[in-house]
This record gives sequence, C-alpha cells and structure tokens, in this order.
Amino acid sequence: MANPSVKTVTIYLIEDDASQRDSIESLLVYKGYIVKSYSAANNFLKNAHFERPAIVISDIRLPDISGVELHHALIEKNINIPIIFISGEASIQQSVDAMKQGAIEFLVKPFEIDELINAITKAIHIELKEINLNLLIENLSPRELEVYKLLLKGHNNQELIDKLHLSLPTVKQYKSEVMRKLNVKSLSRLIELAK
Repeated sequence: MANPSVKTVTIYLIEDDASQRDSIESLLVYKGYIVKSYSAANNFLKNAHFERPAIVISDIRLPDISGVELHHALIEKNINIPIIFISGEASIQQSVDAMKQGAIEFLVKPFEIDELINAITKAIHIELKEINLNLLIENLSPRELEVYKLLLKGHNNQELIDKLHLSLPTVKQYKSEVMRKLNVKSLSRLIELAK
C-alpha cells in the first residue's frame, strides 16, 4: 500500500445507542470517511477484518464488554490501532485507565463535532505514521532489524559490537543502512520516528 491518505482510513464505530451511532456515522460519512458501525464490542471483534489504516471510536459502556476491555482485547490480538473513547457518564478512573492503555482521546457526551474531528485527525496522523514506519521497517534485513531494535533501546557502538559480535566498521555500516532505509539523518530522529 503506497502512502495511504487520510480519507482511505477506515473508522470502526462501536456505539450501542442507535441514534448516537447513526448521528456520528452520518457526520463522518458526510465528511468523507469510510465508516463501519457496530452496536456491540463482540460483534466488532468477530466481524471486523481490520483493514489498515484504521482507527476505532468506541463507547466506554457497551452491552457486552466495556470499551477499555475491547481495547485490551485488540492489544492482546496484536492489533494496535488508535482508539478514541466516548462516554455519557465517564468516571475519572475510566478515563485514566483508558489513557494509560494508550487511548488517543476520551470525549464526554455531548461533545462538540470539532472535538471529535480533532481527535480523529490526531488518531489518523498516529495511524498513518505507524503504517509508514512499518512499511519502511519491512525493507530492513534481519540483521538491520536487530540493529534498529538495539538502537531504540539506546545501545551505543560498543554495546552493539558486544551484543552482535561484529567489528566497529561493520556496526557503523549497519547503522548507516538502517538510517538510510528509514530515511532519517540522526539517531534522535530515528527514536522520534518510533514513538
């Protein structure tokens, strides 16, 4: 997939209140987004094909499992897509739990349309950055991938030499290839890219 655009992002909407779901879906479709709606978390987990790029907008209170439990289920399936939570009566603890787990935003109903669009824009930016990084990482050889992961952990040249049993010129060559293939000029930019 070459450089996906904002409008090719699929938005998975999980909301049990039919009128809220229809209202949000209509707004997003009007704005040009691809939207797939579900009334319950388990329906979504069973039926979604998780086309990437994608983001999830989920109510916290759902008839089967909570939005936070849904997010946890996605993480366990190694589906790391940005999630925005919406809720009618969210407790402070729920929002703290959601944000700790990596939610992009937590919106309390009734929210402004602009708040939702801003959260979606932020989530899409994160999703596209992740997908582009994954496409670049696919170009790394197994050894370059190993070097990349060690660089992200903050390993210096000597530590790379010790861990990988390579000479200094070889380590420098691998670092240089990793930076070239990921299109970064500095180690700090490499680390920033992976955040």
